Amino acid sequence: MPAGTPSPITDDPAPTILRDYEMRFRIMEERLSLGMFQISPSDNGRILSANRIMARMLGYNDPVDLAGKNLRDILLQPSDFDTLNESIALDGEVTGMEIHLKRTDGSAIWVSLQAWLLENPQSSGNVVECFIEDVTEHRVFEQESQYHESELNRFAVALAQANKKLNLLSNITRHDILNKLTGLLGYMELMKGDLPDPRIQEYVRIQEQIIQSITLHIHFAKDYQNIGVESPRWFEVRQIITNATVALPLQVVDVTIETADLSIYADPMLEKVFYNLVENALRHGEHVTRIRFSTEISETEARIICEDNGCGVPEKFKEDIFIRKHFKNTGFGLFLARDILTITGFSIRETGVPGKGARFEITIPQGYFRIGDDSQ
Repeated sequence: MPAGTPSPITDDPAPTILRDYEMRFRIMEERLSLGMFQISPSDNGRILSANRIMARMLGYNDPVDLAGKNLRDILLQPSDFDTLNESIALDGEVTGMEIHLKRTDGSAIWVSLQAWLLENPQSSGNVVECFIEDVTEHRVFEQESQYHESELNRFAVALAQANKKLNLLSNITRHDILNKLTGLLGYMELMKGDLPDPRIQEYVRIQEQIIQSITLHIHFAKDYQNIGVESPRWFEVRQIITNATVALPLQVVDVTIETADLSIYADPMLEKVFYNLVENALRHGEHVTRIRFSTEISETEARIICEDNGCGVPEKFKEDIFIRKHFKNTGFGLFLARDILTITGFSIRETGVPGKGARFEITIPQGYFRIGDDSQ
């Protein structure tokens, strides 16, 4: 052989490339936890080879059993093969395509497919190398989630409709009862004028108190029904306190509001909270002449403090006033206030010194208060 002529055995690189390719393919087949197979882009996707994971996924005992089958034949939707082929021809690869494959037992699995068009060293043609991951559980979970979500939406709509009807009935009933009570009070006024007997006058007075109590219960029911109906929003504390107290008889009471520019994220019924705090002081404080609102702010929470110079709350009743227990004819105001505040995770407690005045502390957690208008 002339010098410089390459040996057909030792110098031809093709056998070496082929051996390297086959070795890499075998290693990938054995080590990967994904299904792996190769197909011919033509011939309906004839499967050239597959690994054991792929065979187990589809219920075959040996990967050899898959060789020679057409991918189109094991697709639940044969048209998916056309989609795959078009994408491979256009882009040379496919990523994250989900397809439905038939198993030998008649069931089917969802798999996520990744595929690349490669040169086949063993022939002049090309092969498509494919990797699949079983995503059946994920798809089933997704479908169940969508079903449960649709059911929840259906129940939510039904609940909203039922709630709307109940609220309408409640509003009509309250309106009718209040009208009847107004008429009853009118007739009782006539009785007081026509029947001067002291015993009858006393009976009429007691009946009027009962009617006033019923009226308060009805108004409470209306307020309580509205808690949580609307979404919370931001309120400037100084303004909401001012609005809450404008209708109260404060001619001899000095109300000071020292809350700076604090805003809180609360239920739209918030105004009722401050109204009830001031009204409670006027009703039960006995000799209240001063009511002061102030704030204490730290990095983790803010406190709104309402304190007066009245008679205060006895130690043993500090919790009872919020849970509708009997304390000097306490109505529903503080009970309602606590429930309104609870909607957005606020708390309220009474910390005053008996005999020196009441002191209510409203605690607002981080994220539900801000100084100034941070939304701008």
